[in-house]
Amino acid sequence: MQSRISEGFTGQRGPVLDPNQVGNIDLRLEETRKRLDSVESRAEQLPLIRLSGFFQLDDGLFSQNAFSKDRIGDAYDGVSFRRTRLQAIGKLTEFTNYSIEMDFAQAGRPSFMDVWGEQTEVPFFSNIRIGQFRQPGTMDSWTSIRHLEFLERSASFNATDPFRRVGIMAYAMSEDERTQWAYSVYATGLTFASAPGVTAYSTIGDNRNGAQIGDNGGVSFSSRASHLLYYDELSEGRYLLHLGGGYGYSSIGGEGKTGPFAKTYRSAIFPEFFVGDPTGVGLTGSGTPLVLDTGRYLANSFNLWHLEFAGNAGPAHFQSEVMFETVNQLNGPVVFQPAAYAQCGYMLTGESIGYLKQAGVLDYNVVPFTPFFGTGRRGQMVGWGAWELAARWSWVDLSGRNIRPSNILPGPPDALPPSPNAGVLNETTVGVNWWWNRFTRVQFNWIHSMPNYIGYGFAPFDVYGTRFQIEF
Repeated sequence: MQSRISEGFTGQRGPVLDPNQVGNIDLRLEETRKRLDSVESRAEQLPLIRLSGFFQLDDGLFSQNAFSKDRIGDAYDGVSFRRTRLQAIGKLTEFTNYSIEMDFAQAGRPSFMDVWGEQTEVPFFSNIRIGQFRQPGTMDSWTSIRHLEFLERSASFNATDPFRRVGIMAYAMSEDERTQWAYSVYATGLTFASAPGVTAYSTIGDNRNGAQIGDNGGVSFSSRASHLLYYDELSEGRYLLHLGGGYGYSSIGGEGKTGPFAKTYRSAIFPEFFVGDPTGVGLTGSGTPLVLDTGRYLANSFNLWHLEFAGNAGPAHFQSEVMFETVNQLNGPVVFQPAAYAQCGYMLTGESIGYLKQAGVLDYNVVPFTPFFGTGRRGQMVGWGAWELAARWSWVDLSGRNIRPSNILPGPPDALPPSPNAGVLNETTVGVNWWWNRFTRVQFNWIHSMPNYIGYGFAPFDVYGTRFQIEF
């Protein structure tokens, strides 16, 4: 028994890597290559395919006072699969990679997630990716959804980052592996999310349909670069200091000034936790209600600047970002929407989180020194896995004080929450993460959301969320 434990359970193999992260696909396929080592020629192993995937089962309890219920409605407790994704990854030739990933957690149909092909070792560009993928935006957006420190990315990201779109991207890393950069051109035409009786135009967030339309505008640019100020090579990044930033310009697609095809901007965020039907478009009865919403207003384009700072110090780590978004509304002043977050964590069992040099992000996944397992019903516990305590603060200003009233396209009357629902959000989260092994984790978040609505005031509430996740 002891020899089996020492060979298979002491963490000699690394954590599961998300193949959608730039630079990861070859590492994910290496194990498959080793299984094919009996093939005489490496070229004869191609094309190569491997199945990957994960699911996240979430449960949430909401605690609201009368002010919160009056403003956003009754947020229902519930349990649901937040994400259930299957992915085929592989290599067609030595220099051509691909990914086909679909999500089955959205009601009614599978959703397009990361579906792309890429060519590596291209002169000047280095690597070129074409398809639908996470555009080079904030550090939070490039952190894998499989390996978040909390149940969701920050509200700051949720409010500002266009995120997953169809486009073309080039990315590269310096010879010393200390600096990485990426830039892309992508479509920001009309994308839609629908619910019974509702058609909503999405400016910020996932494009789950893999399609965009529009005759006027809708072509955008995004970029990101980061540098390792310090990286301890001997410990493989157990001690490091990271600095980065980026800029993006989004031309909004659409036509006219009225109706669902109007050229409008909208940022609507949920409180760093979601349970329910993602097609609900903010309707309380369909899931977690939106906590802030600029509403739809006529605009031509928006800009996003962001700065990031992060570090690893043995079992401790931190990550922070500041976002500045400016929206060029129609015939009116620029609308300024700042946001920020800061988070930190400490591994109680002594492990340290990883760092992906090609992507320039912290990877919140570990291989426990001693995985969680026992020796049978009549035996004893041998290990308790890896444990982490984490905390985060998020701040978002979607007050929209200088939006021209004539530019606003109001939402349905008497809806809860209303649209627009302008205000400033402060939110704190305390988290506990428990890794059973490199494939399995359990997470708990206590989220204290403190929205301050324009013309209404404070309407705080709490969320108690848990997640069980399996990946392979």
